[in-house]
Amino acid sequence: MGFAIKVVAARTGVSAHTLRAWERRYGVPKPNRGADNRYRLYGADDIADVLWLKQQVESGIPPAQASALLRERRAQPRAAALMESPQQIATTQTALLDAFVESDEAAARHILDEAFALFAPEQVALQIIAPTLREIGERWLRAEMTVWQEHLASNVIRQKILAVLQSQSVPSLAVPYVIAACAPAEEHEAGLLLFTLLARRRGWRVAYLGQRTPLDDITRLARQTNPNVIAISVATIVGLAGLVPWLVAANRPAVPLGFGGRLVNVLPSLRAKLPGVFLGEDAQRGVSNLSVVESRQEYWTPARRVWKAVEALRAERLKIAGGTVARFMAAMPRHWDATPLDFATLFLVDALLAALAFDAPELIDAERAWLAELAASRQVPAELIVKHLDIFARVVAKTLARDQVRVLQPLVERMKIQC
Repeated sequence: MGFAIKVVAARTGVSAHTLRAWERRYGVPKPNRGADNRYRLYGADDIADVLWLKQQVESGIPPAQASALLRERRAQPRAAALMESPQQIATTQTALLDAFVESDEAAARHILDEAFALFAPEQVALQIIAPTLREIGERWLRAEMTVWQEHLASNVIRQKILAVLQSQSVPSLAVPYVIAACAPAEEHEAGLLLFTLLARRRGWRVAYLGQRTPLDDITRLARQTNPNVIAISVATIVGLAGLVPWLVAANRPAVPLGFGGRLVNVLPSLRAKLPGVFLGEDAQRGVSNLSVVESRQEYWTPARRVWKAVEALRAERLKIAGGTVARFMAAMPRHWDATPLDFATLFLVDALLAALAFDAPELIDAERAWLAELAASRQVPAELIVKHLDIFARVVAKTLARDQVRVLQPLVERMKIQC
């Protein structure tokens, strides 16, 4: 006795044509033939195998690879059961990190494929991918991993998550809808990708906009599509500085705004001054809170004289950075590479801008400490950092009006004290 192919197709949602193709190409499933050898008869194990294979394919794993994993799973049933244990998840996470440390792209891709086949996507996202990316970031900061290693890891993980998302069925227009974007100039998108994956798993329709999304583009899309909520990722000071225009009510979309990311996690005092609500410390909490996001009753607004200084600093951002770099480089040997200095100087301008706009002087403390650690790991002498800050302070004072400099002066001095 067994089930006819039409019954299996109805129970699994896999067409009869696909079932035959999988059997012919990959040997999964393995139906018996009836007495007259004309009809395929499937057992309960076959249905379970088809459902498992379908889940892997929808997670972005090619059918050939998924069927190979299924054969391994059958050959080692006890080992497969152990894959559900926290220890095995930790082992997989360590293996993924080791693959990226060794720059072994093929091994990393195989580990990710296997992880999505053996664990729930939530487990892969929160217990394997997220801690791996955090550790890679910390090792880069300590100069234990290179930029290209970090980029390799980010790109491999990005491609895998996008493949999983693209393999899923398109949600109905009737389900809740969220726009997910990184703040302007924010390049760190891994957290937002994990958020998008988990939101789709929870039944949300997600418009994923990715890195460096201009505020005007987010607003235009919101007007056209009327989302339930807009979710913005803020991982760095550069991203936060890009949100400053939304402190003005007329610039904000008429849609509830939710924020998350590394910077909002490490500085909880920022949460009350964001132009929206804090979603949560990680992607899972963020998705859980999406359905209850509402627009604030009151929003943080800088004082008028502070806002004038903010606008002036935004308008002269590139001029201040360029002037600082030019003066600093004029005193250095010709072989010096100005690229890292460009980054550091723009970073200082954005730190000053965000700390002023959001009335968050503690931003200076946290971000200068981070930059100092970065400089130390790259063996940049402390006297050069002090020299850079002195030149930066002079350029700011020369570029902006006197009353604006007075507003900024306490924050500029705070930068210098941190060194």
